[in-house]
Order: sequence, then structure tokens, then C-alpha cells
Amino acid sequence: MKYKESYFFCSQHLLRNVAEVQEVFSCIDAIKWLPEFEVEQNGIQYKNKTAYNKAFEIEILKYNWKQKPIFSDDTKSIGEYQKNGVFVEIQFGSSETIYRDYYKFHNGFAKNIISLAILIVPTIPTDFFPIHSNVRNIAEFDFAHRIFKLLPIPVPILLIGLLPEN
Repeated sequence: MKYKESYFFCSQHLLRNVAEVQEVFSCIDAIKWLPEFEVEQNGIQYKNKTAYNKAFEIEILKYNWKQKPIFSDDTKSIGEYQKNGVFVEIQFGSSETIYRDYYKFHNGFAKNIISLAILIVPTIPTDFFPIHSNVRNIAEFDFAHRIFKLLPIPVPILLIGLLPEN
């Protein structure tokens, strides 16, 4: 699937040579966008948002990423994937989850357990999930971009917006 990207407090040119970033881009490239997306895993059929989460899980685990890493023992904050100081969150939840993800990134960065955060969200949710009716307040690229530009704490973040096209 195609995507767009934005970099906060980090360099696009430098990150293009980071193996973990390349693995994330490879995972996105391996997943095809469809208006009605389905994935089967262990005999269970998943659709739309859940299916995309499963597809990312299947792809990223091929590269030996750790699932559910702990950002902080004191807050019990758990992420989605981690490898060598790079943390990935894939967000198809409500817009408010952007703030929670940023807090996790900031907390992990402040405690020196992450060096780069990657957030993956759809670009225009109504186009990305045309069959799904409950996407009006879903986390999306432009909202996350505005929030990350306003927040004053310099956490290195790669924001990836998934496009509804291949």
C-alpha cells in the first residue's frame, strides 16, 4: 500500500538508512489496501480495522520485532512493537489516542528506552475504510501532524499516513 510520511525532531535522510525503519516500510509495502480488507489467522477471519492490525502484526513479526514492549514500569504503559530502541504504534482508534501514544513516546524517550517512535495512521479514514461506518473520529494523519507540531517536547517521531491506494 502507498503512504506519506512526516518527520519530527529527526532527519528523513538519516532514517532512510536505519534497518528498523526500512523494515516498517517493507511491512507497509507488503500489505495491499482494499475497500473491504480481510485477513485470516489461525482459522479466524478478521475484517477492516482489526484485519489491518493483524496484517501488520503478521508482517512485522517476520522481522523479529518484540510485541507489547513496556514503555515504563511505573505507568504500565505498553506499546505495540519494539526493536533496538525503535517503537511502533499502529493506530486505528479514536483521535484522542494520538495524545496517549505521544505520552508513551515522550515517557519512553525521557527514560532513554526509545530513540525513535513510529506512528502509523490512515490518511483520510472515510476513504481508507469506505465500508466501515464508524470512522468519523478515528485517528488520522493530518490531526496527528498538527498535534505533533504543537507539542513542545522534542521526541523523534516518524509519522506515517496510510493511503487508500496501492
